[in-house]
Amino acid sequence: MKTLKSFALLLLMSLFAITSCEGPQGPPGHDGNANVQSATVETTPYDWFWDEGALNWYLDLEWDAIDLDMVDYGAVLVYMENPGEFYGWHQLPLTIYPNDQYSTTLETIYYDYGLSVFWTNSDLNQHENPCDFYGANITFKVVLIDASVYAKYQNEDLSNYENLVRLLKQENIVLD
Repeated sequence: MKTLKSFALLLLMSLFAITSCEGPQGPPGHDGNANVQSATVETTPYDWFWDEGALNWYLDLEWDAIDLDMVDYGAVLVYMENPGEFYGWHQLPLTIYPNDQYSTTLETIYYDYGLSVFWTNSDLNQHENPCDFYGANITFKVVLIDASVYAKYQNEDLSNYENLVRLLKQENIVLD
């Protein structure tokens, strides 16, 4: 019986605390959407590492917003700003033909809390560091779209970054 009285008293105090919390309304918050996140990452030559065993350059990006649900059910989209003659945002995987001797392929692997970008030359030789090759830092855009939003757009062309921006803008979602 004592336990029942204690429970009733605790319930009554909880109800009183909930209903007596009043005060002035705070300022309105910023519009946003937690279902879509983006980040722009500029890489320098010091961010890239040569893997002698895999014969490629690689870059690791950690972001705690990339979780297993995002990887398995949503979308992790990576775009590279090509500083070469074909300026613009290009979705990875991407193959670039710097000259008629070889090509370079950029691929990504996503994992819990991050992703890796691999830069592999077709001749499997160690060419210059990617940033040194272009003579500039290389910029990536990473866009995370959770499953609820991705389901609306999975039949759209998301490989075109400008198209992605246009589609999300219709939902009042603005990317970095």
